[in-house]
Amino acid sequence: MLPHQDWNKVSFTGPVGKAKKGEKAVQDAHRKGQEVETVRKHGAGNANRAPPVNMRKLADDDDVVPVAELPHEFRMAMQKARVAANLSQADLAKRINEKQSVVNDYENGRAIPNPQVIVKIERALNCRLPRPPKEKKLKQNEDI
Repeated sequence: MLPHQDWNKVSFTGPVGKAKKGEKAVQDAHRKGQEVETVRKHGAGNANRAPPVNMRKLADDDDVVPVAELPHEFRMAMQKARVAANLSQADLAKRINEKQSVVNDYENGRAIPNPQVIVKIERALNCRLPRPPKEKKLKQNEDI
């Protein structure tokens, strides 16, 4: 044996390359005789985060927002145009690909105005119906 050569046994421990995660990595480490400490994390994820700033504002908000209604002129004009075109509510509903209850709700004023449905009704009846007034949106910074 030469004096500059070391023939003692050398063992390497620890991960070579990428570290393994999960239960399999723990089992492999136990097989190799390594000491492993596992810690369970409770409440991980969003549990430790503070609630959004607006959350209290939303929780305290008791305002009742009025729902837009169809004006009487719209309902009467729609009904007159449908009768003039010799269509029943069911026929009009088929033409606009909606349920008959939707047409009935629009004629009776129970529906919440949807511009897409109104445009479909106008095309099917080949007329222009009076539009319901647009809702005024409040600015975010404006206090009531």
